[in-house]
Amino acid sequence: MKTNNLIGSLFLAALIFTACSKKDDQQIEPPVEETVQDGRFVVTALPYMSYIFGNGADLLYTTNTLDSGTLVTTGTGLEQDGVNRNYVIANNKFFSLLFGQGNPGSVTAYTMDTNAQLKKISNFQTETMTAFGAVGEDILMIKNAWEPTQSISNWYRVNTNSLEIVSQGQINTNTLSGNGEMALFTSVKQVGDKVFLPFVSIKTARSFATSYRDSSWIAVYSYPDMTFEKVIRDNRTGAVGAYFTDAIEVDEQGDVYAIGMSLGTDNGSSNGQKSTKPVGIMKIAKGTTDYDNSYFFNISNISDNNYVFRKLYLGKGNFLLMMSDTHNTYANNAKKFAIANVYTQSFKWVTGTPDPATILGITEYSGNYSPKDGKTGYVGIITYTDEGFVSQVFKFDAETATAKVGLTVEGQNIIRSINWVPVSE
Repeated sequence: MKTNNLIGSLFLAALIFTACSKKDDQQIEPPVEETVQDGRFVVTALPYMSYIFGNGADLLYTTNTLDSGTLVTTGTGLEQDGVNRNYVIANNKFFSLLFGQGNPGSVTAYTMDTNAQLKKISNFQTETMTAFGAVGEDILMIKNAWEPTQSISNWYRVNTNSLEIVSQGQINTNTLSGNGEMALFTSVKQVGDKVFLPFVSIKTARSFATSYRDSSWIAVYSYPDMTFEKVIRDNRTGAVGAYFTDAIEVDEQGDVYAIGMSLGTDNGSSNGQKSTKPVGIMKIAKGTTDYDNSYFFNISNISDNNYVFRKLYLGKGNFLLMMSDTHNTYANNAKKFAIANVYTQSFKWVTGTPDPATILGITEYSGNYSPKDGKTGYVGIITYTDEGFVSQVFKFDAETATAKVGLTVEGQNIIRSINWVPVSE
């Protein structure tokens, strides 16, 4: 059910171009002569025809900058064994997780060497995961239940040192919301010595229908034993996050900011019934497990009723919000960008991004990058021009609320993720 936000708009154009040939499962980039001191960016891209028809695989490319230049893709790249991949940086390692459409998927781990080469250090099978996140030196992964008759969602803790599943357990997702519906977790976030698991309340993950669009929930667990502690609930906005969409962040002071996206669901329709509550950002102060009732950043009011589909925390209270004026259950198709500061509750639309009419998509889910300097963020944007599809990394500046073109990806490719991987060997 993991939807592609470009399928509808790209299908006609897909008939124009020929598919790219599949590369061997090996790194065939030319040797890099210089020694890398700190690390390299890993840009994940996929030939767009493979993306459309789901018959290809992501390719990993390394680069020393996102600010300018062209990323050469011809004859280069490290191929993954599947198109629906998600990526996590944990303990200075790069993890590639395969979404197996309900089937088991592989987890592949890499390190970055001093010659800017990704080195595969592990590959093992897990169940399909729909929520995951780095927690200390672990990756906590959750396989969400799809039907209320299943009742149980499974969690798995992968240790990033031993590179194996070290513990696992079950969560009864039919009891968390307390309203007769089931919980579907949207993300995993470490908060001190606890794990916060935001979820949406739904009747079934097969349709995403719900009778409870106007509340937000976060389940709290101790870590690493994953003992349930409580559910944090609020009714000032809608659910925190969406399917495969992280909408919760911990700032430098240890405070939690959660974005109620108010997207709602209705039979899986991308434009189904939405929440009646405004899109808003809530706060959970450090050391507490309750929403701060004195804090509510009303994004709907300040943005003329636009929706937040993605977020990227830039540091110092600044968020880059990826937005749209059109409701979408799956939080796809963001075409506008804004800088929001949760400390001052200020909001500015970003200038310098492509005309929304030309934007076909942005980097999927949470695959964007910021050094968290309070200023800088990088997002992949795919546009359609007279020359065809163009994938570019845009550099955002929170201080001026502007963006400019940085790295351009060669060829007809879709940028899937942008990560910084430090040298660890």
